[in-house]
Amino acid sequence: MYNIEYRIRVGEVAPDFRVRRTDGREIRLYDCKNKKTVLLFFFNNSRDKCLDMLKALAADYEKFKGVGAVIFPISILKVDEGRALVDRLGLPFGILCDEDHSVVRAYNVGQCSDVPSHVCFEVIHDVESPTMLVVDTSGVIRYKHAVRDGSPDSLALLDECRKALK
Repeated sequence: MYNIEYRIRVGEVAPDFRVRRTDGREIRLYDCKNKKTVLLFFFNNSRDKCLDMLKALAADYEKFKGVGAVIFPISILKVDEGRALVDRLGLPFGILCDEDHSVVRAYNVGQCSDVPSHVCFEVIHDVESPTMLVVDTSGVIRYKHAVRDGSPDSLALLDECRKALK
């Protein structure tokens, strides 16, 4: 099997993945193809900024549904940890639990060490770069935003999801 490194840029095809959600259901990105716009939010569950963004997305959840978008927050969590976080924050959507770190690795948002620019083959332990992506119905990335540059508001994300549906 070949190890493929995807370019995670606007205009590129988003890597497919298969991961378990907090309700136990297996989710595959390409199951949304030709049906829904997808907002992917790679987040670190130990950062308050990320948790605040999750709460903001939850507050506008019905608006996202109204434009045909689905919200997929993704973090390196076990399903039971993700379920506890969903309950604690009162989220109306589940969290995708990337237990084997394959999605975080495929999207190049993970960190395996606290040392900057460290290259190794260790297990990824953290989402280094909380990132939001909007994937259109054809599977192409239409919007990318690194949260370190400041969090976009939900209305701006909603607009990006609406544009990606066209």
